[in-house]
Amino acid sequence: MHRMSSSLENEHLALNALQHGTSTLRSPISTSRPLEQTTPETSRLARTLAGIALLVLAAGSGAGVAAAEPSGQAKKPPPAVSVETIAPRQFVERLALTGSIEPTIVAELSSPAEGPVYDCRVREGDRVTAGDTLLGIGRETSVTANVAAAEEELQRKQRDFDRFSSLATRNVLAADELDRARAELERARAGLTQAQQAASDYVLKAPWPGIVARVHVADGKYVAPRTPLVDLFDPSSLVLRFQVPERHVFAIEQGDAIEARFDAFPDRPFTLAITRAFPEIDRRLRTRTFEAALPLDQVDFAPGQFARIAVALQTVPQAITIPVEAMATGTDGQPVVFVVAADGTARAVPITPGTEQDGRMLVADGLAPGDRLIVNGIEKVRAGEPVRVADAPPASAATPTEASPPASPPESSPASSKAPAEAARP
Repeated sequence: MHRMSSSLENEHLALNALQHGTSTLRSPISTSRPLEQTTPETSRLARTLAGIALLVLAAGSGAGVAAAEPSGQAKKPPPAVSVETIAPRQFVERLALTGSIEPTIVAELSSPAEGPVYDCRVREGDRVTAGDTLLGIGRETSVTANVAAAEEELQRKQRDFDRFSSLATRNVLAADELDRARAELERARAGLTQAQQAASDYVLKAPWPGIVARVHVADGKYVAPRTPLVDLFDPSSLVLRFQVPERHVFAIEQGDAIEARFDAFPDRPFTLAITRAFPEIDRRLRTRTFEAALPLDQVDFAPGQFARIAVALQTVPQAITIPVEAMATGTDGQPVVFVVAADGTARAVPITPGTEQDGRMLVADGLAPGDRLIVNGIEKVRAGEPVRVADAPPASAATPTEASPPASPPESSPASSKAPAEAARP
């Protein structure tokens, strides 16, 4: 600063010399006596010397300012990053699937005869036992009459056979007559069975104990043969059924455990065992169906319940994993990560990534336990440049606010201050 102020004073004196032409510029080696009256040649010489002095002083003052500016700037601190120390941990690759609860014992009861529906006794949700009447179909009057006629015919044939049998034992009747009576009796029995079977077609009964899932008809509706009437299911046959993509069908086997979560029990995961693997792969969806047993003695389930399923495909006990956001792409297009080297600089390390699970990536090679992996601030990192760990104290470096204030200019000696004063005197 003292150099800059002295340069400005000398520049001011030189400008005064140029303006007045006949000013009394003192030589640096002049005595204290003023110069005599100048001649025209002396005046031109003075102007020339003043111009040269002005150029020299301007160049010197500019260099001084340029040299002073870098000393006032602070060095840019290294970027702050967060690190994670690599340590082996268990890594489980899981396959996320969906499924639903389905019954394996289902009855879709249809109409075996034609006629109007009457006496529908059940509704959805009703529990029934084997043999319970569910509904009837009209036109039973003629069927009942056919059964009665068949029963009467059977009784008549039975009486004829008993009489012929008595005669045959007394050798009064030929043996072929007795055989003919026996055949007619069997035909009468068959006729009664057919009449009874036809009558049962007009009354719908439950084949086994179960729950009514759906009733398709109501009283008065006219139905044709094979019309759906009532659906039943056995609640003890409920299972969790799910489909696995073809890519993973052989990674899952019967007996493997799965974890299932149901929306009806959001805070209660269930560990279930796979009990069945369907032998074929769906040719349209390219999936294979599996079933898992449910704890029916502990929780009530219903057909159609939605389930979120997690299946463990592989487990690595001591695996090297990294957060997904710590991976970047190198200049060659290959995946890399950055680690903090021993000298505090960032080092790019190529890796071979594997499976991603829950935000972490399995790394096959490239990293070792103990490496300090940069996980945050990676966008500010350059390979080979220093970095600062965010939770570590910053290095002691002078900042603009910590830089020492500029020294005050030294006081001018009497000789140095005297020369400009004398140069200004006429």
